[in-house]
Amino acid sequence: MLIAMSVLAFGMLAAASMQYSTVRNNTTGNTSTQANSLAKAQLEMLKNQDIGSTALAVGDYVDPAPVDANGTPGGIYNRSWRIDPLGTSARRIRVTVEWTKFGRSRQVIVRSNTKGSGV
Repeated sequence: MLIAMSVLAFGMLAAASMQYSTVRNNTTGNTSTQANSLAKAQLEMLKNQDIGSTALAVGDYVDPAPVDANGTPGGIYNRSWRIDPLGTSARRIRVTVEWTKFGRSRQVIVRSNTKGSGV
């Protein structure tokens, strides 16, 4: 009986450890997906601006405060973007979203070129 109880306890401990790992990996995947969506949303917003607008002015930009998954202040994501010239009528855009979760710093970077107005 004692051996059976030991085997059962070991099995339950392994199952609990597997459950913890699964929850942690799902949380990490969800956080990465949200960061990727934030980066893509910012990139698309910038690409839809007119090339002469101040939104596509060459330079480095950053959200004034960390944002949540919806892009509103109060989250864990730090979003920044850089706009570089590609001649006089095009821009290169790089959007970076950074966050720290479970003691690890991570980031997502998306890049694109644009002529403005969705092109």
